[in-house]
Formats: sequence, structure tokens, C-alpha cells
Amino acid sequence: MKMIDWNLWDNITFKTLGYRKNFDMVSNNENIITQYDGMINETRLLTRQYPRPVGEYNFSVWNIELAKKFGVDIYNLIKDYEVESTYGELIELISNGDINIMDYNKIVFVNTMILNKDYRKRGITEEFIEMLYRDFYTEGVAIIMLVKPFQDNASDVDYYLNQNAVALKNSIDNPEPKIVSARVYYGLNELLDKTDTELNEYKLFNVANKCGFSRIDESHLFQFSPDKTIERLKEKIEFSQEFEPK
Repeated sequence: MKMIDWNLWDNITFKTLGYRKNFDMVSNNENIITQYDGMINETRLLTRQYPRPVGEYNFSVWNIELAKKFGVDIYNLIKDYEVESTYGELIELISNGDINIMDYNKIVFVNTMILNKDYRKRGITEEFIEMLYRDFYTEGVAIIMLVKPFQDNASDVDYYLNQNAVALKNSIDNPEPKIVSARVYYGLNELLDKTDTELNEYKLFNVANKCGFSRIDESHLFQFSPDKTIERLKEKIEFSQEFEPK
């Protein structure tokens, strides 16, 4: 790990909200799925300011072990979600024999991660992956991430350009929030201007590889291996020990 950005990483928090039902609402057997939405924030306690939003993410956890126990047809369930980029590509991989989801007890599908332009290339993605590793990764669990340019993901484009907004609070003494569109706050117009798909994909694939993800066939789905995250954790621990008071 070449750079330890303690001033930032030490103040990064992940606030994740989970949604689940024990009964089906839209699709048969969807009760095996837990949906999560989250915000990444930078705390600013020393300056008496509210946390600053850094980015957003969403992922879902599919309980494959439970599905197998009760004979759920996972393939048909995935097809109910195929309009979303992650699951549309997953169906093709399953059909081609490139992945067998029944090999796992649970699968974490990371569908979206978006960062404010001021926080890109500063190790926030690695911090996010570390959070997933700490909370979800274990034997029998696969973490699969959709690695696709924002501008090429139709559902994300519609949501973040036309629907989503970010509430910004500054001083604790003045808590009234300022509402800013996600398009402006995350600097998405700049991403829309980058139309070289091959170059855009190359940059994202490179970030995914640095975080320990390997591409599944020729898709935009990448599967996580923990080796790089574990090494990063060891380096962080060793680095922090060097600066502990003697």
C-alpha cells in the first residue's frame, strides 16, 4: 500500500440501512434477499461540522443456503431482476456455465458505488471493500461487484441524474440542510462527457483489480478474493503501530 491517507481514512464512516421482509412482496421467494443502501461520510467533529457525504452504495445479500433448503428456483428469481445490469449479466454467465451460484451459501451483489469527485482516487473504494470484507466475507460467501461505467448503467443514470439529491449540513450551530442534486454534488456531468467506453472500462477494471476483484469471463461482474484486502489490513496495522506512543 503506497499511501496511508490517515487524515481521511480515520474519519470515514459507513452508514448502511438494510431492508428485508419475511414474506414476498413482488416476486416469489424474494424473502431470501436483503437489500442494503448506504452512505459514506467523512466525520468533521473537530471543526464542529456535520459529516460530509462522500458517496453512496447499494448491495444485496442472497441467502443461497436458505434457498437450497426450501427448494427455491434461484434462476427464476434472478430472472425477475434481470432488468438490472447486475442480474442481466449474471443470467448470461449462468447460462454459459461461467459461474454456479449454488456453490455458495450467500452471495453479496454490489450493484452501485458512487463517489464525490473530490474523493476519487483517495482509497475510499478500498475502504468500502474492507467494510464488506469485515461484515460479510467468510467461507462459503461470494462478493460479486458490477464494475460498469456510471454513464453506461441505465438505471443508475436515471436515478442519480433525475431523482436523487444530497442533503448538506455545515455547522452544528446551523443545522438547516442545503439540498443539492446528485448530478451536481457527485460531478456526474464530467462522467457523462467521458464517452470512450473502452477507456472508461479500463480505468474501472484497474480499480477493481487493485481491490482484489477478478473479472468473470467477459462480463462486467467481478468476484472478490480477500488476499489484497488482508494485506492492506496488515499494512495499516503495522503503519499505525509505528506511531503508537512508546
